[in-house]
Amino acid sequence: MKGRTRYAGIIAAAAVTVVAAAGCNTSPGAAALVGDDRISVDSLQTEVNQALSNSQAQSQLGSDRVSFTRTELGRLINNHIITAAAAAHGITVSQADVDQQLNEFAQQAGGATQLLQQAEQSGIPRDELSSFTRYYVLQQKLADALVADVPVSQAQLQAAYQQSIDNYDQVHSAHILVKTKALADNILAQVHADPSKFAALASKYSLDTSNKDSGGDLGFAGQGQFVPSFSHAIFAAKPGTFIEVHSKFGWHVVHVIAHKHVSLAQATPELKTTILKDTRDKLLQDALTAEAHKLGVHVNPRYGNWDYAQGTVVAPAIKGAVSSPSPTPSA
Repeated sequence: MKGRTRYAGIIAAAAVTVVAAAGCNTSPGAAALVGDDRISVDSLQTEVNQALSNSQAQSQLGSDRVSFTRTELGRLINNHIITAAAAAHGITVSQADVDQQLNEFAQQAGGATQLLQQAEQSGIPRDELSSFTRYYVLQQKLADALVADVPVSQAQLQAAYQQSIDNYDQVHSAHILVKTKALADNILAQVHADPSKFAALASKYSLDTSNKDSGGDLGFAGQGQFVPSFSHAIFAAKPGTFIEVHSKFGWHVVHVIAHKHVSLAQATPELKTTILKDTRDKLLQDALTAEAHKLGVHVNPRYGNWDYAQGTVVAPAIKGAVSSPSPTPSA
């Protein structure tokens, strides 16, 4: 009898688990309320399931599904808060803004395909990437607006500009590195006679194996990325010309392809963002926290409580908290 009773207890426990899991997907209750907006349990679980549909996302994020669900709920709550805070400050986002940011993300990722892969591996389904980006841009524009009237001196801007000058003053070049000046003179004469030969000559003669098979292409680079003699020569040369340079590595026949320069005035918005990063982050956090308090955030205790200071859903205070059909105010 004792064995049968124990076995019955195990079955009962399993049944409770099954019911709880089913309730997680079918409960009509809310996962959270943000002001008058309701985040349903069903919509939350749909988000979680979609995010973990990618095998790599599942292996990286799905091992602790409870924690990941809490993170996803926090993201959905923050979307409502960001939207409300932006509206309160008259901030809007256009599709052009979203597309521009997606293009920047793609460049950083190494291409649109790589961006989609990285997003899915991070738990962002490809069909939600645009929406995710919209909220990101909305938050960034709100932060920009909050810091817009914070003063930055010209001296601060100038110092920051010089510190990052390699980002704002760059030359695109290609080179053929050889040991002797005689050979460099000969190659220079050939490319002057027929510039189209440069790539083939680089492949044949260049000692720089890192780029000889790509026509000696060095890409865009700042002065600090080369030895001084090489930098001074290519930055002083006119784009489109071929020059000869001597450095500690040998003799270079160089094609100066283009010179890209961003002025201090053009760089000022970005520099100001960098200088005011800490202030910007604090103003944004304060604005979102204030908006969250204004709206009121109520989390279903099965998921945890809303931490206003951190802007996250934290684990329930009581271990083993169970599902509730409706949320209660966070502490």
